[in-house]
Amino acid sequence: MTALLRRAALFAALLAPPTRASAGDDEFFEKKIRPLLAEKCLKCHGGPDGKVKGGLKLTSRAALLEGGDSGPSVVPGTPEKSLLVTAVKYTDDGLKMPPKGKLSDAEIADLTKWVKAGASWPKETAQANPGPKADGPLFTPEQKAFWAFQTVREPKAPEIRNPRAVIRNDIDRFVLARLNDNGLSPAAPADRRTLIRRVTFDLTGLPPAPEEVTAFLNDTSANAWEKVIDRLLASPAYGERWARHWLDVARYADSNGLDENTAFGNAWRYRDYVIKSFNDDKPYDRFLREQLAGDLLPADSDDARREQLTATGFLSLGPKVLAEPDKQKMLLDIADEQLDTVGKAFMGLTLGCARCHDHKFDPIPTRDYYSLLAVFTSTRTMQNLNTVARAFERDPSGSERPEVKADRAKLDQLKKELKKVEQEFSKTPEADKEKRRELHLKAEEKRAAIKKLEAALPAPSAVLAVEEGTAGAYGTQGRNLYVQVRGNYSTPGVEAPAVFPRIIAGEDQKPFVPVGPNPSDKLEANKIRYGALRERSGRLELANWLADPAHPLTARVFVNRVWQHHFGEGIVRSPDNFGRLGERPTHPDLLDWLAVQFTRNGWSPKKLHKLILLSATYQMSTAHDPKAALADPDNRLLWRFNRRRLEAEAVRDSMLAVAGTLDRTAGGSLLNNGNFEYVTNDQSNTRTRYDSLRRSVYLPVIRNNVFDFFQAFDFVEPHVGNGKRASTVIASQALYLMNNPFVTAQAKAFAGSLPKGGSDETRAKSAYLRAFAREATADELSRAVSFVRKYDAALADKEPDAAARRARAWAAWCQVLFASSEFVYVN
Repeated sequence: MTALLRRAALFAALLAPPTRASAGDDEFFEKKIRPLLAEKCLKCHGGPDGKVKGGLKLTSRAALLEGGDSGPSVVPGTPEKSLLVTAVKYTDDGLKMPPKGKLSDAEIADLTKWVKAGASWPKETAQANPGPKADGPLFTPEQKAFWAFQTVREPKAPEIRNPRAVIRNDIDRFVLARLNDNGLSPAAPADRRTLIRRVTFDLTGLPPAPEEVTAFLNDTSANAWEKVIDRLLASPAYGERWARHWLDVARYADSNGLDENTAFGNAWRYRDYVIKSFNDDKPYDRFLREQLAGDLLPADSDDARREQLTATGFLSLGPKVLAEPDKQKMLLDIADEQLDTVGKAFMGLTLGCARCHDHKFDPIPTRDYYSLLAVFTSTRTMQNLNTVARAFERDPSGSERPEVKADRAKLDQLKKELKKVEQEFSKTPEADKEKRRELHLKAEEKRAAIKKLEAALPAPSAVLAVEEGTAGAYGTQGRNLYVQVRGNYSTPGVEAPAVFPRIIAGEDQKPFVPVGPNPSDKLEANKIRYGALRERSGRLELANWLADPAHPLTARVFVNRVWQHHFGEGIVRSPDNFGRLGERPTHPDLLDWLAVQFTRNGWSPKKLHKLILLSATYQMSTAHDPKAALADPDNRLLWRFNRRRLEAEAVRDSMLAVAGTLDRTAGGSLLNNGNFEYVTNDQSNTRTRYDSLRRSVYLPVIRNNVFDFFQAFDFVEPHVGNGKRASTVIASQALYLMNNPFVTAQAKAFAGSLPKGGSDETRAKSAYLRAFAREATADELSRAVSFVRKYDAALADKEPDAAARRARAWAAWCQVLFASSEFVYVN
């Protein structure tokens, strides 16, 4: 490392502005960075024994920026100028840390990512959880009183005495009460064209057809709006739209990502299961149970069993370091990822932050973490742990029934016998015609029997799935775990019995899974110390606990997700974190009221949608009020409806719908790679294609190489569950819409589908109705016609064919509509 680089690093570090970390940054630090520093660095740089080699402490962000004898160790946002990153990469012969051995590639990548994101240090961004005192209670009164852990109770809707207030249901009473308390008034109702475009995108992710708009405008019945809602909820497009929201949370992808990016060739079956579940209005408590323990639920038909096994793909979809040489660490990391995903998806809690120490901000002791982690280490997720491991798949086609297994065994035997006959035939001299004839007839009998048996057997259809761990399987037999001090399995602490998080389920609860007849039966296997043998994994017990209407988080978290996708922001604006680092609810009573209605109505998502959509709050306009904007600039009190940009999928699907090219084929896979083949990395170039005209939900999601259209419009990072996408407005998005070949092709198709006869004004009117669900103004029509004629004239020297010139001119104008703000935003 040169002196010049050291001086540059010092200068950059001194100028580095303080960063404000997000909850995601804090979580990444707690899960990845703090344990790494504790295990590999603090022994020499500020640990409990006081050693500070080279004058460098790694105990706080300030210490990192101050650095040691060589200068600042970190330049936030610039890993290539950070001594810490240079040291761990071993690229400088004079600066290699840790000195006893290089970090793994994954650990180096984590440090680099952390520095690039600003090197946040949570202890400096929020008050840490003090943890229990050795001689005191496990939780403080403040922790016990935290809002998210309180029982959901049905509050009484406030009385609203304003005679001018528009109240359609109790949702409006809760919202108006908060507005009244702050001296604000709600915006006026939106017009019908705005409403039908808004609700059609919300429920289907597609624009309304002109005839649908006209029908709603002409419907004078009292329940006209309700009929629109019912029609959209009954559309297959509803499931495709709302499944995609859940797939974000479930970190859905068609490939593994990380080190070995192999294809999940059957992941699409889980995606189709989610789509069907939403279209069928599957009760959410059932939906939850199936994803965590579908294989353990009774099934009344082969179809039901197929669905339930497919649902458990939720646990298998996560990214895995498939070439991890430490197989025990691999299994623990897989279980950690599963537990972390379950915690965020269903409870809005970052359980994974308690792997190496008690949760720094929420009352989740490390022992509680390992109590739940054992549920997943006692579950089989992997088919094998080869050099490049493979995820576990099951065949839900009925092949697991005893009689089917017997027939498959018989089929295998017949094939072996046929092969033996064929081999004997090939060795028999041609002169021995009698024996050859006898063998030929025997072979025909075998082939006929094989054909008959194959026709009778159900066709195999493998799905990513899990099963209970058993001795000898790639996982472990159901056992308790010991707390792993600092997340290291070679340093066991106390045994963690099977209990739910004690801050919710209580400190005196009994284990939710009984241990075996000999509780003292422990196991030491591959350096992991396992506790008492469990009678089963506990997945079904965990699922039932989460799906209990009395659970304080499950219903709250889901109704908050639904509210967010209708209003742009949730009542809790951190949908995956209901803990101390998350935001507080803007309308806590409304959140609880909705949660009660949701469970009372059988956990029906469609009934929840309808309840929200029938409210006057949802039907408000986006009209601006300067007074309200000054008092509540973020619109937390809901004085107007939020204008929202469409997600990547809705932008693309809208172009296809408006152009008339949308292929409505449902289900199946568009992945070109074979199952578990490499999709994209050093071993293989990607063969994935995105030229299909089907809905975006059916396009492959390839980790490490997400479709560029999706990336341009803030598609979710598919390695992790995420219930709230970013929504940016950047120049590259406009450039993409102006120059992308797909957009150009759809604009050409759009232009070609406009009415052939009539005037230019008639064609422009039709385009506006299809693209924006509204009539064009006289000025807009004038500008459209002027654009087309000027564009046509400009092409005169290059294109002698008048019809071709006009077609290009109209296509260019249609692309202008696609690139407009009105096309990609919903009021």
